[in-house]
Amino acid sequence: MKRGLLILVFGLLAATAAYGCIYLTCTASARNLQRSDKPELAWLKEEFNLSDAEFKRVSELHAVYLPQCAEMCKQIDAQNLRLKRLLAATNQVTAEIETAITESSRLRSECQREMLNHFYEVSRTMPPEQGRRYLAWVQERTFLSDYGMKQ
Repeated sequence: MKRGLLILVFGLLAATAAYGCIYLTCTASARNLQRSDKPELAWLKEEFNLSDAEFKRVSELHAVYLPQCAEMCKQIDAQNLRLKRLLAATNQVTAEIETAITESSRLRSECQREMLNHFYEVSRTMPPEQGRRYLAWVQERTFLSDYGMKQ
């Protein structure tokens, strides 16, 4: 009985150790990215094989763009809230709702234009082939999606 219990305990310890080794091995790259100077951009350096100088420039562009992006998001959120309140107050399309929809569209268009300018600027800091790949990647995820409209 003691021998069976001993085998079970050692088996569980071995399985736990094996799991720990596999887990640490499989998550090593993700943990390294998290420890980088700019963890939110570290994947970009890895994915697009950026040099330290290229990554530094991308990080600088990101830092400049973030406040503009945050401000645009704030404006869009405020406009969405305004439109939501207008829609809740009636059961028909009013002139005020039409104006709010037009403003929402204008803000989203401006946001997309600024975002696209940022993506182009970032792509120009990369080697040409990586820049093209980056643009294709971001365009697919930001401008060319169907926004759930295929349902």
